[in-house]
Amino acid sequence: MKKKICLFLGFILLSFQCLADTENQVTAEGYQEAKQESEQEQKVKNKMIPDPKAQLPPTGKIPQNIWSLGDGDYFSKYAFVADKSTRTLTIWQNEQQNFELVAAYPFDMGKQDGDKQILGDLKTPEGVYFFEGTYKQAQLDYNEYGIRAFTTNYPNFFDRLEKKTGSGIWLHAIPPSKSLKRGSRGCLVIRNEAIEKVIPFVDLDKTPIIVEDKINYTPQKILKENKQQFYSWLEQWKLSWEKKEIESYINYYHQDFTANKMNVQQWKDYKAGLNQKYNFINVTLYSPVVYNHKNEIVVRFLQKYSSDNLNDFGEKTLYVKKIDNTYKIIGEEWKPIANETLAHYESKCTIPEC
Repeated sequence: MKKKICLFLGFILLSFQCLADTENQVTAEGYQEAKQESEQEQKVKNKMIPDPKAQLPPTGKIPQNIWSLGDGDYFSKYAFVADKSTRTLTIWQNEQQNFELVAAYPFDMGKQDGDKQILGDLKTPEGVYFFEGTYKQAQLDYNEYGIRAFTTNYPNFFDRLEKKTGSGIWLHAIPPSKSLKRGSRGCLVIRNEAIEKVIPFVDLDKTPIIVEDKINYTPQKILKENKQQFYSWLEQWKLSWEKKEIESYINYYHQDFTANKMNVQQWKDYKAGLNQKYNFINVTLYSPVVYNHKNEIVVRFLQKYSSDNLNDFGEKTLYVKKIDNTYKIIGEEWKPIANETLAHYESKCTIPEC
């Protein structure tokens, strides 16, 4: 009798287990079906949201942010310019010191409006940045980043001065199944086919991407006048350095200047010491490139330095602030370059002839 009862109870438990397994299977299958339907619905929904249209700049005018581009030998002859107000990314090239529009693409940006300030605020930063690295499709989550991504140097020098935080601001792609109006965590986003086309224009550490809330355009003639005015200021800075006129030289520097862990007074003392050490100083500046964001200017050039005790050649970056009608250097960076590059640049234009 006990044996029959045990068998009966076992049968009931087995039945319940089978029923539970069946319900679990149905639930799992239903979840997968619902997930697939949801993904399919999202794809259809995304396709129904049209991409923003790229807006071409006014004929004969160029962004006020580009004062000078490279010739492609060392500094890039291209610049990317992103206008948040029109969601348009344009690419410009230097053609014998005349700037020409290469392409224009619609883009997506951070979910929140405004200039990025802190980590996680979902805003796209505004300023002058440079592409630093790249990731290919095999290294990326395709649904999030498409087939390619380019990293940038956010936060840049000016961002760090303003104590802005965050990182990982990229220009990356997006697959056709995703909306170009969904909003990013701060990155700039373009279509897969667009990023394939821009790859040839990216020279890592050399090509800038300038992001503004609204791009202002101006005739090339006006920008050339701005460039020559700035070049004249740069030439006077160089001459005061060569002449070892320390008071005149330090007047080109901002009171909040910092470089090599020195403030402006320490920098003055350091340079005054070198002036005493060397009998002469000769400085040559080759092929400068100049970009600006509001009153923040980034200028890069190749620099040859000669004295009776030191000779070197490298790339210098000056971070400059425009204050009223003058300029003040608020930061400097320098890195050495092989002399083979110098030999090539001996025939290139120099300040102030460029």
